[in-house]
Amino acid sequence: MASPVQDHRVQVVQKWGFGMAPVKPDIQQKRHRAVAAVLSLLQNDRIESSPSLLEALSEVKGLYWRCHEQDQWDWFTVWQQLGRPGRKRCRRAVSALSRLRTAIKDGDDATAAKQLTLLIDADVQVDLAGLVGEQPREPQGAGYIYVLSTREQPRMLKIGYTERTVEERVREINRATGVVIPYGVRALWVVADAPSVEAELHARLAPYRVRKDREFFDLDFRDAFVLIQSHIDGLGSED
Repeated sequence: MASPVQDHRVQVVQKWGFGMAPVKPDIQQKRHRAVAAVLSLLQNDRIESSPSLLEALSEVKGLYWRCHEQDQWDWFTVWQQLGRPGRKRCRRAVSALSRLRTAIKDGDDATAAKQLTLLIDADVQVDLAGLVGEQPREPQGAGYIYVLSTREQPRMLKIGYTERTVEERVREINRATGVVIPYGVRALWVVADAPSVEAELHARLAPYRVRKDREFFDLDFRDAFVLIQSHIDGLGSED
């Protein structure tokens, strides 16, 4: 009697890749409440300390940190909602929100007012308005360097650039014939002159290139990230 054949088929349940997970309604509602509270603070320029305001500042700081670290299953979704801020912009927002929260908690009005001014000057309220339903900001005069991969082949990285939105590019790739498992966004950078940055990165990544006519590279994501970030830091072109 023949032995039963084991079923090794891969079943793809999610239609989205890493970073592009939809946000659950209850979590989105919590984020909306936090953003509304911080928006009210920024727009009214009045500081009235309360546990709910401190919690809201922590929640909003966490959204920017999510976009800076790019390590959660919904980070790209949140990044879109915030108007696609660059990693440097996210880091500055995290710092100002953290200092603002501490100053409000400690009753340090002078520091709180300074951090409020920094956030307002940085147009953080424009970012937050996008998350609660208004039209999100589009970065002007910039392009994107992206790293895409699938869960099943995490070392096979697609590294390129686009001057359209990254989500358009990902949808285009995932619609291509032969793509069964959706690509997700492992990392991206908002940069000036994205075509030149991509060409320089491809030259540095040449030893890992799978085929000369394709922008696929076989290496660990962490190594790719360090190399790309180091190169972009040296150019000083990141938003």
